[in-house]
Amino acid sequence: MDTRTAIKEQFIREYKKKDFALITVKALCAATPVARTTFYSYYDNTASVKEEIENELIGGLQAVADKTADGNYPNMEFPDFLNGIEDYMKEHWSFFYAFLICQPNHSFVEKWKNAIKGNFGKRYPDKIGIKNYDLIAEMIASAVIGAYVHWIKNPETVQTKEIKTLITEILEAVMPLM
Repeated sequence: MDTRTAIKEQFIREYKKKDFALITVKALCAATPVARTTFYSYYDNTASVKEEIENELIGGLQAVADKTADGNYPNMEFPDFLNGIEDYMKEHWSFFYAFLICQPNHSFVEKWKNAIKGNFGKRYPDKIGIKNYDLIAEMIASAVIGAYVHWIKNPETVQTKEIKTLITEILEAVMPLM
């Protein structure tokens, strides 16, 4: 594992245990362990570590969408996309768990909603100009993230197939109304 990854993983362990404002560079360096000069060669502060993790997670989610769409969002195989998102989230479970359950990270949630809304616009470009489009896209993005939060909170009782079915049904129900 490289130093940058070690710092991010230690940051998430700390983030799960204590308030973000209480996470210090000194404590991260001691626990990782890395010298403070090494830390500062990668990051300005703990906020920049958090932001990099947020951006990497969103970038990974977007990469799943881009790969699944293969340049054709309107005809993307939606079940394949949802399977890819599930796999990505499982692979990065501790990060999602930290940002959505342990200490809800509003910046991360907003970035994720914006990514969903952007992909929604790519998938349904003919809907962008309709009345209340922004509100509808916001509601859909919020509902999708809410479903994933519920799954992360209740992994032993939630069947991901149900989440994927519900998300698909919601989109199928909303699209004819638009």
